[in-house]
Amino acid sequence: MPLREPPPHVKATFGLMGVVGMVVNFVLFIMDIISDALLAFVLWKQAKEDEFSTEPITWFIITLCIIVLPMVVINIFSLWWYWQNKQCLGDYCVFHKMSALQTVVRVIFHIILLGPLIRYVDIIRYGVKMKREVKHVEMGHNHAAVLRRTPKGEVHAVLQMIISRDTAMLDMMHSFLQDAPQLIFQIFLLYRSPGIITGKEDATVLTTTVQIWKILLGVFAMSWSLVSYQDELRRSVPDKQQLSCCATTTCLLWRASMLASRIITIGSFSAILHPNQDPRSVYLLRWTDSQGNIVIAYPIVTVCVLAAHWLIMTAWIYAQKTTFCAQGDNSTHPVLEFLYNCVIGFVHVFCYINVKDTPSRKRMVFFYAFCLIENSAMIAIWYVQMVVYPESIRVVIVFTVEVLWVIGVCSVIGYYAFLHPDHTSIIHQSNSASWRQ
Repeated sequence: MPLREPPPHVKATFGLMGVVGMVVNFVLFIMDIISDALLAFVLWKQAKEDEFSTEPITWFIITLCIIVLPMVVINIFSLWWYWQNKQCLGDYCVFHKMSALQTVVRVIFHIILLGPLIRYVDIIRYGVKMKREVKHVEMGHNHAAVLRRTPKGEVHAVLQMIISRDTAMLDMMHSFLQDAPQLIFQIFLLYRSPGIITGKEDATVLTTTVQIWKILLGVFAMSWSLVSYQDELRRSVPDKQQLSCCATTTCLLWRASMLASRIITIGSFSAILHPNQDPRSVYLLRWTDSQGNIVIAYPIVTVCVLAAHWLIMTAWIYAQKTTFCAQGDNSTHPVLEFLYNCVIGFVHVFCYINVKDTPSRKRMVFFYAFCLIENSAMIAIWYVQMVVYPESIRVVIVFTVEVLWVIGVCSVIGYYAFLHPDHTSIIHQSNSASWRQ
């Protein structure tokens, strides 16, 4: 009779690194909210000071929409997943382990768009309860005492694992729905900064500082969300080992370098000005030049390029025949699977995620080669067209984009060669291209 695989929560642990991870997530979320509020405030303040131009208020409204709409989406998903767990898990559901007051508090946090914060509290709460329910149990004929979780501790382990998994997915959704477009838009505004508000150089110092801070924080938050999601996926498979500190650091460098290079390229390309176009121009779709000809603006060209990239990535992922939405009886749900492919295709506009636990080296080489060609073409066009900026600045931007990409490539090679939990088997099977997440 074949042995049954143990459930994923059997090896669930919550030690110092788990607490540190949740504290980092909590602090990043708070800092992200503060930076968003400060960014909206400085744009609104400068828009209020300039009563004779429509540019500042337009930038403020776009920034505010990018902040608020993704927060609404992720809080709806968070509350929905809590409810879905209640329907699917029965006595294991987090709502069944709370009083009416605790349930109301969680609903209120989601209404005020702070649902992820209460999820971090739940993860720590159930992690601590899981640790407390470890007891000495007599096992075997010699009645040797071993440490085992009590049945109550097993329930807490299931709850902690499920909430951690859902929260990691929400963090990644938040990063790519809010931070990615926000960072691209703020880089776009930095290129237009002399004409964003009033044309007063001293008036843009605070705005520029806040924008740069938001970009740096956003890149780190996106990188952290990807690494956390990868680690949670490994936790859900019984035979997978967790990432070490060195592996986590290298993954962060890999993700941050690649994302920074990609975002700077897209933001720079979208900010290209046509010859004789006013930098203060608010027109994002088209404008009319001095000869009366209608010219398509580069923001809409950027949208077309990214849309084409998304379609290619979605078709590529669909061709891999993913089974993310497969049900317990191995039946598939084509509509949900297609929607999943579309969402992951959007993520692949910015970075690579292994969607199947199969050899992935060829897929990674294809993706990074494709993005390298696209990035190089976009930044080269920017260098040639953005003549309103000095050549020295353009050279520095191009050099930064390419160096960041090289750092990312070196980091991913180092991670899979030396720091991946399964790096020994990867090296032994390198001829069969066996890179996995």
